[in-house]
Amino acid sequence: MTTAGAAEYGLGNYLLGYQIPLSGYTPPPGFYYSNTFYLYEGSAGANLRIPRGNIIGAGLQYQFVMNISQFSWVTDLKALGGAIGFAALIPLGGETTKASVAFTGPRGVSRQLGVSDSVNALGDTAYAAFIGWEAGEHHWNLTLTGFAPTGSYDPNALAITSLNRPGVDLKASYTYLSLTTGIEASGGVGMTFNAVNSATNYQSGEELHVEWALNQHLPFGLAAGVGGYFYQQVTADGGQGDERLGAFKGRVAAVGPLLSYTIKAGEQEVILSSRWFHEFATQNRVRGNSIFASMAFRL
Repeated sequence: MTTAGAAEYGLGNYLLGYQIPLSGYTPPPGFYYSNTFYLYEGSAGANLRIPRGNIIGAGLQYQFVMNISQFSWVTDLKALGGAIGFAALIPLGGETTKASVAFTGPRGVSRQLGVSDSVNALGDTAYAAFIGWEAGEHHWNLTLTGFAPTGSYDPNALAITSLNRPGVDLKASYTYLSLTTGIEASGGVGMTFNAVNSATNYQSGEELHVEWALNQHLPFGLAAGVGGYFYQQVTADGGQGDERLGAFKGRVAAVGPLLSYTIKAGEQEVILSSRWFHEFATQNRVRGNSIFASMAFRL
């Protein structure tokens, strides 16, 4: 699978597009729950030259179908004037990987080989601590997230639900939400720091991610807009394997529509939201499309 390129397997622990829109907004103190259906389909390929001038075309296709449960607690505690909170993300689902190889032999005979694998299991869990501030229509926060390799992993398997590399992510987010016009502008920038994959001795580089959203909130609970993200690996991969693959640095950008609707029943609010992102400008990384469908409410 390492032919996918940078940040081992061509993927990162931080789930791009998951935390938009309203990424800088911290809700009032209380317990919150969200459930997100996540579908991602992507591919990666490489062309390799082997002895006698023969060309190998190699390709990988990924499909992730995950259900992500998030539990959040915004406390009454304050630090530096901001509200302190905690969150846990638990993904459960499946992954299917298909690998294909096409080559031309020394006598000009073409061959094509293919294999696929799938697995259904717990994914890598994430645990976050955050602090959020607000001043009128302005909201911002800082979040520290730790990733635990709790999913299914086998270095010899095609399909996995774990990247088997612990990591931490530090992110700053901001949201402007007009109380009169309903216009929202949100953005966030973060950096993921990866530990070594102990099974492969592969060190993935540090990963920068930027997310943004422009949204129009209407009085009857509907909101619609556009959002996206940009990812750039800023340090090279290392450890065992980089001599074969090269110290690649991955990059990808994405854009897509956002849609949400808030249902009110007394004091209870349930937020239904969806978003779709199409990836482009990809280098040394998996490229594809992702769909999120979420339900969130206060417990």
